[in-house]
Amino acid sequence: MKRLLLSAIVATTGLGLVAAPANAQDDAPSFVPLEMWTCKFRDRKDQDDMNQVYEGIEESVGDAQYAAWQLNPYMAGNRVDLFDFIYLGAWPDGSTMGADMANYFANAGEVGEAWDETVDCHGFLYASSTVQEVPESDDDGPGNFMMTVSDCKIAHGSTAAQAVGALRRFNDYRVANGAVVPTFVWFPAFGSGGAEFDFKLAQAYSGPQGLGDWVSWAIDNQSYNVRNAMTQGLVDCDEARLYNGRTLMDSMN
Repeated sequence: MKRLLLSAIVATTGLGLVAAPANAQDDAPSFVPLEMWTCKFRDRKDQDDMNQVYEGIEESVGDAQYAAWQLNPYMAGNRVDLFDFIYLGAWPDGSTMGADMANYFANAGEVGEAWDETVDCHGFLYASSTVQEVPESDDDGPGNFMMTVSDCKIAHGSTAAQAVGALRRFNDYRVANGAVVPTFVWFPAFGSGGAEFDFKLAQAYSGPQGLGDWVSWAIDNQSYNVRNAMTQGLVDCDEARLYNGRTLMDSMN
């Protein structure tokens, strides 16, 4: 069985998270480290060059538990002027991250040089937790998906637990009414100083059809009204950016 979309890190499968169950709202959430690099191609460099870099990274990872994805902006507004793509990488825990980073720093000289020669990137580290896991599927496709990402602010006087709890309750409503949308929250850890958000909300879809089916469901059920009612006074998220994504490597299993 293969999990749809980001097939490695929700309880070692899915994007960026070891999850408390969506209906276990009183349980303390678990987190895993998620690295994000916003990258622009250097002059005369393109995706073919980056694909060669990915081959080197996968070789350098070796037996380490690690998974990575690339997000290409599709409907991302003015932010497309800031970067050409986003690179995401995740580990099941901090100790695995530390060992993998130490190995990379010590042994990945040529890979690091190839990365720097191909792209100019800004790095961030997030603590990532699951709201809704990626469902299992028999699909053995290439790992392509679509993802929306929003910046969210916790309302004055509210806590992160209350804000994420509201999102979990909305997720429970969606699941109970036939809409399973893999959903994750990313809290900034390093590199986001001065950010005008408290966390990012990411939602994944199996592809254009999966996204379209969810849009139809949301309109038919007027779920935006339910979400507004559940989150009002607790959390406010801006308009989502939409990305095309693909799985680059998966050594998590």
